[in-house]
Amino acid sequence: MESIGDINEVEVMEAFRKMKRHVGIVYFMNPIRHDSYKNIDDPDYRDPTNEEVSEVINTMIFIGYSKTDIARMLGLRTASKDKTKALRKWCDGEPDETSSIPYSSWVHLLVLAGKTCLHNVVPEEGWSRG
Repeated sequence: MESIGDINEVEVMEAFRKMKRHVGIVYFMNPIRHDSYKNIDDPDYRDPTNEEVSEVINTMIFIGYSKTDIARMLGLRTASKDKTKALRKWCDGEPDETSSIPYSSWVHLLVLAGKTCLHNVVPEEGWSRG
């Protein structure tokens, strides 16, 4: 049985395989916490290096995503057929040089790779649901 109604069993199993690998990366294989992983408001934050961006992209590839998948998940749009051009641009140059990746894309990439989690902080006073 390949599919049930709108559910494609092959797609579900592939998603589950990626999820299991992702959980392994997040909880068991993620001991490194670079200063670039910190919130931009943190005084110790620094922009990521080309090597750090490459490392996170390679983690995504290890999980099972292609560079085209990564570009699509980040919402990258290009006029050319090469959807991974921006990813390469963010990794080009000397490994220890600062990458040109925008902060919002960097944080999104970190979350997708399981390197960090976003959380909402509700102030203790003066906050209402509105």
